[in-house]
Amino acid sequence: MEKKDYDMEGEIRLWGTYVPDEAITAVQDILRSKWLNTGKQEALFRKKVCETFNIPYCVAVPNGTAALRASLAMLGVGPGDEVISTPYTFMATNTSILEQGATPVFADIKYDDLNIDPESIKERITDKTKAIICVHYAGNTCDMDEIRKIGRENNLPIIEDCAHAMGSKYKGQFTGSLADIACFSFQVVKIITCGDGGVISTTNEEYYKKLKQYIWYGVDRETKQTRLLDPLPDDIDILGFKYNMNDIVATLGITGLNNFDIPMKRRKEIGERYRDELAGLSKVTLMNYQPDKTPNYQIFPIHVEGREEFAKHMQKYSIQVNVNNRRNDRYSIFGGKRDLPVAERVDNDAILIPIHSDLTDSHIDRIVEAIKEYDRT
Repeated sequence: MEKKDYDMEGEIRLWGTYVPDEAITAVQDILRSKWLNTGKQEALFRKKVCETFNIPYCVAVPNGTAALRASLAMLGVGPGDEVISTPYTFMATNTSILEQGATPVFADIKYDDLNIDPESIKERITDKTKAIICVHYAGNTCDMDEIRKIGRENNLPIIEDCAHAMGSKYKGQFTGSLADIACFSFQVVKIITCGDGGVISTTNEEYYKKLKQYIWYGVDRETKQTRLLDPLPDDIDILGFKYNMNDIVATLGITGLNNFDIPMKRRKEIGERYRDELAGLSKVTLMNYQPDKTPNYQIFPIHVEGREEFAKHMQKYSIQVNVNNRRNDRYSIFGGKRDLPVAERVDNDAILIPIHSDLTDSHIDRIVEAIKEYDRT
């Protein structure tokens, strides 16, 4: 395999970046075209996202965090409101709530898949609750039937945070169309990347129309008028953001989507090998991958006894491991720790092992053997 610029001699990296060869030529063509801002490529990118993942509507934004913030703004989330969310995620899921002046209310998670616990969601609904956010952690989908039922019974919109879940399925259906709104990330270590980018998908046409306004100063760029002096509408009644995606970024995303099956296939091979070879160990517990859920293996978390000793052991063999996320309520910006016993347990024993499409079979041999050796000690 050709050496990557980010390779560290002899070390197996936790993360990898997949960029197809055609991306280089395609981006060069866009640069030479002199049309770099939002244009035909951005429209084609959105079309390909919808076709690839069977999504009726989507808008493209600069990153997954912008997707979350714009979605919350469109739903009218603001000061005095509460949004029920998971504490076990990258902080962007929940800082986006703070940015809207609202309060994240943390439900506990399930130990066997690290996803938000529907029963804990029910316990936290109040008359201030404005929405529910669920994160499909590690690409292993949440219990969407239960979560959607909670949303229907309480008239609350559901936002899928799909930052980990591009290409994952729940009961045969792609993420992105399982709830009212879904937010995707095309950040650099995702299965395919725009360098950085995001998408908001929705099954609701009215939400789609509003989202197009919220991502560009309150104006739907596709309905701007061709007028001699001023293409903007006479009045703007929505406070929007500068969240449009440009054509350079979109072109990277298009080439990734054209080759999406390549990194997905490799991650599936690696994930299934880990599940086969690491099952039944005494110090390592794998996640629960239920038959009606199809993970994309964006990351591969495990529970391990003696996490720090495990990390030192893997470092000895030049294998990167990492604590990907901490329970968010440990950070003072969220107001202090809550009583979340499962999140506390996970916060002390969960760790990631490498999974990405740059890994070779010999890399996996090394990783598996190192973990088994730790288990024998």
